[in-house]
Amino acid sequence: MSPSKPYTAPNRQIYAWAIGGMASHLMIGIYGQAMNIFTIGFGLNAVIVGWAMMFPRVIDAILDPILGHWSDDAHTRWGRRKPFIAISSLLGALFIVLLWWADRSWSEPMQLAYLLVLGTLCYICYGVYTMSWTALGYELTDDYNERSRVMAISGLFMTIVLMANGWIYWLALRPIFGGELYGIRWIAGAAALLVLGTAWITLLNCRERFTHANQKQHMPIFPALKTTLRNRPFVIFLLYKLFQVFGERVNTGLLFYLGIYYVCQGDKSLATGITGIGATIGTVIGFALVPLMKPISATIGKKNGLVIAAAVAFVLAVTQPIILRPDSPYLMLLPTFLLLPLVLIANTLGGAIVPDICDLDELETGMRREGLFTAVMGFVAKMEISLTVLIVGYLVSFSGFDSKLPTQPEPVLHRMLWLAVVPNVIFTLLTLITAARFPLTEATMTDVRRQLDARHQAHPEESPVGDETGAAA
Repeated sequence: MSPSKPYTAPNRQIYAWAIGGMASHLMIGIYGQAMNIFTIGFGLNAVIVGWAMMFPRVIDAILDPILGHWSDDAHTRWGRRKPFIAISSLLGALFIVLLWWADRSWSEPMQLAYLLVLGTLCYICYGVYTMSWTALGYELTDDYNERSRVMAISGLFMTIVLMANGWIYWLALRPIFGGELYGIRWIAGAAALLVLGTAWITLLNCRERFTHANQKQHMPIFPALKTTLRNRPFVIFLLYKLFQVFGERVNTGLLFYLGIYYVCQGDKSLATGITGIGATIGTVIGFALVPLMKPISATIGKKNGLVIAAAVAFVLAVTQPIILRPDSPYLMLLPTFLLLPLVLIANTLGGAIVPDICDLDELETGMRREGLFTAVMGFVAKMEISLTVLIVGYLVSFSGFDSKLPTQPEPVLHRMLWLAVVPNVIFTLLTLITAARFPLTEATMTDVRRQLDARHQAHPEESPVGDETGAAA
């Protein structure tokens, strides 16, 4: 493989891999509805539901580094990642259907126990699938800017799921279903079929490159983790994602209640309809951005892309009290024109940064460890998402919200508004600061890639690549 022309997989494989990402987003999207439906639909306490939804994420987060490390060192006849993708997609599809067969006639402890057990099973399957699917995607190209295009194509399919996810609660409320619980059951069944279909498109069409990786050396899990966390660019990137997710998740969690009870004055259909319209607009914008992601990466660089996205998100956080107005509910759509494209840009460029970090790690350690890097990111993300779900539950409770009331007192809603705004401002500012401190640039990675290619050519017997074309032998 010539250093002047880095390997890139055929478009057929890139799109097949990207389609498989829909399975990941469908699993977490359906599971994520539990906070809303078990509080508003079932009338359960938001704090208790928050604890019940935190536990599965903690369990999965603990398992992530172990399974990611195992995946890196797996050498089966089907590859390192595919067995994990196949099993987790099959079980994940089953569990997202079973999750919604709780019943209102059950006691509250029974409902929460059911959510806890099924939620844990769902989340483990989601975690295993996402880790193995993401690690497979990092193998698709060695080109610095082409990685942005690959992640943009993945983002294209992600926006489709995000659009659908924005309509889920609205759709579940349609009279034809007879209530949101019955509606979500039908929706989950359709989502399960899509999970299986999209996952198997990836399995049948993508070939793994690094099937020979790590065969001659093995690093135990704890030394491997220690080495991973010594990688300075990776640690800075972890902090960036930590602050980004905290700001986004806490704000979004409270906005669900503010949209219904503050902006739309208790009208669930209007609030969820506006959410669906916003998601649709975001999808259209996302489609338009896909062909621009590689030029954006080449023109301003991945780091500057993260900085610009974080800066605009900070401005939106500061102006949020002006945008959320009960007399103008559709004004809630205004941030959509900026926020969803920013999320797409940040996630796309962020996803394209991780394989750069894996290249740097290979140069330093001689090992391909996409699974472990992905798993450590997953561990941090799930721990913080677990905390944000719990924090949202406590903030909702602290505001004085009562799920049994059709409308909420004005002091409660004003308190909830500021509980949503202030953390968002703080964390988006921290996101901006860490983005500005990220050290890897295109020049740095060009040099890293040159050294790796020279090493592979000088010692082909030690190369982790399956064959010279990049396909598994």
